[in-house]
Amino acid sequence: MTVAMAATVAVAASATACSSDGGKSGDAKTIRVMAAASLVDVMKPLNSAYGDEHDGAKVQLDTGASSALVQKLKSGAKADVLITADTETMDKAVKDGLAKDPVVIATNKLVIVVPKGNPGKVTGLDFFTKEGNRAVICASEVPCGRAAERAIAAIGGTPHPISRAVDVRNALGTVTSGEADAALVYATDAASAGDKVETIEIPNAPVVQYPASALTDAGKDYVDLLTSDKGKKILADAGFGAP
Repeated sequence: MTVAMAATVAVAASATACSSDGGKSGDAKTIRVMAAASLVDVMKPLNSAYGDEHDGAKVQLDTGASSALVQKLKSGAKADVLITADTETMDKAVKDGLAKDPVVIATNKLVIVVPKGNPGKVTGLDFFTKEGNRAVICASEVPCGRAAERAIAAIGGTPHPISRAVDVRNALGTVTSGEADAALVYATDAASAGDKVETIEIPNAPVVQYPASALTDAGKDYVDLLTSDKGKKILADAGFGAP
């Protein structure tokens, strides 16, 4: 495991220590939201907006790979809202009785990120198909990994990364830390790194959808915020596409 990966896992572990009141809609003073790692930055203004609309109610946030969040629910973790980075993961959660009535709140697209100056001289997806190149993609079981594999397969290639990241922020961290010359992440993640990275667009890039599900009555108001005009604007301002 790389240093960047270990740091991310530590943060996620800390977040899981939080708990939710899980009260009725409008009554809960604190709710818990499980959200895909690529949403970590936009959750701050969303949570602030929720507090403003609900008498200062607090949101305890747990972010990580979508598949890992669903596994936590399977293991008995409690949450009021689940937001995943693809419909496939949410569909599995619904099938397992862990979520219900999901609604797509936003979209995102895959891009290539490289360190500033592009030391690996990356020009496109073919970089990820050559053994020995310092390229990183997400693990197959998480949304960003599945999107990466689809993108590479579309050019007739097979991925040969030097490592598989546990989630999309992990993948981004390998580039910002200098551990990798390229990684496949979402456009919003690339933007979050500012001038630490350069972005290379992918023709016909895979687009992922973010479905949200209210797991309790207390979570319904939060999902309503996500689908409201205010929520849509916050997501758009953060670079997410419309549903």
